[in-house]
Amino acid sequence: MDLQKKRDVVEKVIITVAPVGSWPTREMNPNLPISPEEIAAEVLRSYEAGAAVAHIHARDLETEEPTADTAVYQAVFASVRAACPKVIIQLSTGSGAAKLGFTPEQRIRHIHELKPEMASLNAGSMNMHGNVFINSPEMIEQYARVMADLNVKPEFEVYDVGMIENIEQLVRKPGLVPEPYHYGLVLGVPGGIPATVKNLINLVDALPKHCTWQTIAMGRHQIQLGTVGVVLGG
Repeated sequence: MDLQKKRDVVEKVIITVAPVGSWPTREMNPNLPISPEEIAAEVLRSYEAGAAVAHIHARDLETEEPTADTAVYQAVFASVRAACPKVIIQLSTGSGAAKLGFTPEQRIRHIHELKPEMASLNAGSMNMHGNVFINSPEMIEQYARVMADLNVKPEFEVYDVGMIENIEQLVRKPGLVPEPYHYGLVLGVPGGIPATVKNLINLVDALPKHCTWQTIAMGRHQIQLGTVGVVLGG
């Protein structure tokens, strides 16, 4: 691996915090933040510890399930911005999509309304936790165009090596996605690439030149693979 190729965009390490994802529940962790105020408090704690980006999923306050409701995202967005004005807010466009079957329009609506600095853009379809997480080529391009029109920086979430090629096809279209491209390498999601050091190295080696990237490993794998990611230039 040419490590210099992976380091030639940025030398600073940028930490992203995701206070709550799509799948964890309070049965798994009673400290899981659910309300806008709880999420904002966790973002502030993380920012004070060194995080620069907040990756935000929203939860329904009654069911505690993921939601695509723009009003809930608005409440979380406002709480995070008030608590931590300098953090970069990155909103999810995939939260609960596999589990609850949100439509493509539901998944992107809050990006139209809130215009965050960044948003996730999932790089392909896959089986996930016994469901199908649909991200068709048409959806990927549609979301990229929406983000370009709104000046929202996409984070390409990659769950396996082949998804990097999906993004390569997307960025070949002139003017659609400005450089540098930013990738989130997701490991350990059931149905995606397993969370091993070897797999992380393979993902990094497949990335294009002049991009930035981050390691997103599930659960107990985050410390090990996050550390390896820093060594590799992520």
